Order: sequence, then C-alpha cells, then structure tokens
Amino acid sequence: MRSLRIFWAIGIWVVGAAVFGAEPPPVRIAYFTPSDCQPHPNYQERLDRVMTEVQRFYREGMASAGYGPKTFRLERDAQGKLLLHLVRGQHPMEHYGRNAAGLVRQEVKDALAKQGIDMDRDTWVIFQVLLRWDGDRAVEIGPYCGGGNHRTGTAWVYDDPRLDAKLLSSKSPGGYYGGPCSIGQFNSHYIGGVAHELGHAFGLPHDCQRQADRSRGLSLMGAGNHTYAQELRGEGPGTFLTPACAMLLACTRPFAGDLEGAANTPMCRLDQLDAQFLDGKLVLTGTVAAKPTAFGIAAFNDSTQIPADYDAVSWTCPVGKDGRFRVEIGELRPGPSELRLLVCHTNGTRSTFAFDYQVAEDGTPSLEVFRYRLLLDEAIRAYHRHDGAKAMALAELLSQRFSHVPEVQRKASQLRRLLRPNPPQPLSKISAKQGWVSLSDAEFDSAQVGWGKPLRDQVLGERPGECFLQVGGQICEQGLYAHAPSKYQFSLNGQWKQFRTGYGVQDGHDGSVVFVIRGDGRELFRSPPVKDHRLRNLELDVRGVHRLELCVEDGGDGPNGDWAVWIQPELKK
Repeated sequence: MRSLRIFWAIGIWVVGAAVFGAEPPPVRIAYFTPSDCQPHPNYQERLDRVMTEVQRFYREGMASAGYGPKTFRLERDAQGKLLLHLVRGQHPMEHYGRNAAGLVRQEVKDALAKQGIDMDRDTWVIFQVLLRWDGDRAVEIGPYCGGGNHRTGTAWVYDDPRLDAKLLSSKSPGGYYGGPCSIGQFNSHYIGGVAHELGHAFGLPHDCQRQADRSRGLSLMGAGNHTYAQELRGEGPGTFLTPACAMLLACTRPFAGDLEGAANTPMCRLDQLDAQFLDGKLVLTGTVAAKPTAFGIAAFNDSTQIPADYDAVSWTCPVGKDGRFRVEIGELRPGPSELRLLVCHTNGTRSTFAFDYQVAEDGTPSLEVFRYRLLLDEAIRAYHRHDGAKAMALAELLSQRFSHVPEVQRKASQLRRLLRPNPPQPLSKISAKQGWVSLSDAEFDSAQVGWGKPLRDQVLGERPGECFLQVGGQICEQGLYAHAPSKYQFSLNGQWKQFRTGYGVQDGHDGSVVFVIRGDGRELFRSPPVKDHRLRNLELDVRGVHRLELCVEDGGDGPNGDWAVWIQPELKK
C-alpha cells in the first residue's frame, strides 16, 4: 500500500509516492582510526552533540526556505545513543594523505561488509582520526571532502578531542585553523565542515549567498563552513542554507524517504525557452516536459573567470502544474558566465541544462544563446545517434533562423562538416602544394587516449551540446581530441620541414595536463602544466624526423578532467 506525501513550499507543490509508514533511512556514522591511533576520548557523546547540532542547522534551514522543519535522521542504538561503526585502518596515519578518500572508504566498506552492512545503500559520515597536532598547530593529514546524490553519499571529516558542539560559543584560546584561533572558532570551522561535506554527500553543489542575503551570513555550500555558528560568539551573522539547496534537498532520500522511482533516470525537455533582460535581471521563461514531474528549478549562475564554483550565486523558481516556469537571475557580473539550471523532479532526481553566455561591462547579458542552445543540442544529439538526416536538417534550420549570430553559423557549419567527413589519407599521398597540411586529415600510425576514443575535429560527446573543439571560447574546425594520457603517432619519413600547432584544455573541463612532442623518440617540446583555457601555439623544426608523436601527460593531480586538445596541428614541406 502506498500513500502520497505532499510538501507545500512557498507556492511549490511537491508530490512523492513513499512506502506507507516508512521513515527516511538514517544518516549512518563510521569512526575510522589508523592502525597507529586510538579513538579520541568521549567520541560517542561528543559526536552525538556534533551531529545533533548539524541536524538542527538543516531543520531550521529547511523551515526558513518554506519546506517545514525537515531534517535527516541519525542511526541510534536501543538506548537512544548515536550509533557509530568502529573501523580499524590497515595503515598508520601518515599513509592516508589528502587524496586518500577512496582508500579510506574502501577500508570502511570492507569492514562493514563483514558485519553484513552494504555501505553503498545509505548516506555515511566517516569521522577520521586523521587530524594531527604538532604542538599548538593542527595538521590535516587525511581527506576532507564529500560526494553523493539524492539517494546515497559519503562525507569524510575529522574527529578531535576539541570537537564538541557545546564549545561553539567558547572564546577561549587553544584552537587552530590556518593559524591560532579560539576553541569556538575551531569548532565553527570543523563542525561547519561536517555540515558542508554532508551537504555534498546529499548531492548539493557549491553556491554563494546573494548580496541581498549578506545580513544572513554566508551560504553553507559556499564559504559558510568557516563562519558556522559565529553568531554565538558575537563575531558575525554566521551561516545559512540557501533556498536552492533546500529545494534540492526536499525530495532526497535522507529527507523524504524512499520515493517511488527514485532509481529511475528522469526524462526532461525544456520547450519555448526565451530570455529577456528586465530590470537588471536575466529572465528565462519556458515550459518543462518531464517524467517524473518537475516541481522546481534551482539556477546556479557561475562566473567562469573564477576557476572554482564557490562563487555560483543561486536562484529558484517553481514549476507550475502546466510545466511553465519563470526564473529571474540577478547580480550579473561582467565577463563570461555559465548558467546551470537544475530541474528538480519529484523522485529526487535532477536534470541539468547549462548555458555559456557573456555579460557586457554595463551588466547587459547576451540572450541569443538561450534561444538557440536547445535546438543546437538537439542537432548534436542527432549527430551522436548517427541520425545524419535529422542532424543536417537541424543544422540548416539553425543557419537560417540565426543568420545574425556568428557563433551559430560557425557551429552549424562545423556540424555539416562533421556529417560529411573526408576519409583520412596517408601523409605521403596528401598534396603539400598549398603549403600547410592538417594532421587531422592524415592517417595515424597509432592513436590512444585516456578517456573515450581518438577523434578528429571534435571531442567526446559526454554532455549535451558537446562535440566541438573549443578553447578560450574559440570554436576550432580542425584538431585532435587528446584526453590524457594520450599519444598520436605519424610517419613523416624525413620529408617534412616544419610543424605547428595550437594546444590547450577543452572549455568546460578543468584538468591539468602537459603537452609533449617527440621526434624519433627524442623530446622536441614539453609544456609546463596547462590548467587554464588559454589557447597556446608553437612551431618546431622537424627536418629529418621520421616518426612524430603528439603526447599529453597528466599534470600531476590525476587524469580527472584532463580533456586536452591539439588545435590545427599542421606540417609543411
């Protein structure tokens, strides 16, 4: 038997079918100690107070946003005490570095499995004895992070004898966070960190408070973990949960329980999308066609001039029963920005639509991208489905409808070119009479990339609208997709004199890579680590070279996001 749960939130209707009488599953706690450490004193009582305090913060934040006093549950024993699952690590403290989140979780998961517990089914907080004190200085040894979705997730945080919610108001010295601080400030940073990383475990992204909300303090999922509860010491307004985060939490499993179809991938389409600039705001209107039903949209406006996303200012709007929505984006900052629309479904899932756009110095946003983007995405989806006829028809329609928009013309032209590719030729058979010869037109001796497959004149279509080579906002017709680690090899047979190319990190991906060129095994060029999205260029003498290799290496921080591209690599005799 099933019942309907109905939440009323500032005019938003949210309906989810949940198992009758079932409470949301609790957030569960693991306590991890390295092999050379012991649990800290009074850890159960202290962490009960810490997690109860974090519960309170989310309860008040949800109520303030209009969703009622909803918060997550905690797993407790028969006496009502916080239940902690003790896990002994296999290695000493120094073995677990800042990037050891996977290692710590795997050891916790293996230990829980021996008790018949599947860690992947729930949301977990792992308190780690991985904060070391050197005299009066605290050193963070292990991972401090979080990640998850609307159903399950994990937060990695620290335990310490000084960690205690009842000490949040203390102004006594003895704490440390980047420098000496009070015990209360120490707890603000680290209890705020528990709340922040648990937010990531719930699937929350970073976001920043609006200027108009500064009197409320800082957003929890921005820098609010550092100001948490500072109002108790009279040191500032503290930290709050933004309406966007509350909207995303409303139908997550720890807050709403097991909603019907929560494991199903949603279907979502935006229709009749239009953009206007009214009263200093970017206003988007349209309709959402979705299954499961969409109840709201959380919009995150992120300046791409700032590498991290902590500056993304969030805005919300309801989706009516007829699917219509109107979202207003204020506080526009000059320069390039990305607007991410997260459509919230009643089963807890989210559908994301992202738009790159520009804001002029006077605060006026470019609007055309919002009008053509969905049609362009549809054309690219058709291309990736190998539906050439539909992709070509949509490319023609884009050219006609947006003849006044140069970017659309470039992308439509490139899409038509990709739909009618010329077969690659051996370098020895390509005429060099016209000067430079593109290596994207030539056969490879061998090719390998770290993610996906080797591609000419395009990148992997991992996200909607993605296929064009683009660095620094510039669409590039010819080049090679080269996610690190990668290597393209060509036979030159000593017949070519000059080589030139552009290189960079594909827009929309934040990797760190090193570009390397070798001739007959000898290194001809090595770039410093490339982390930005600036297009660089080089030219080399390749006289006498028989084997040319274009390689990309990881920049030293792992291959995640390492979407390197070679732009217009060419040879000349």
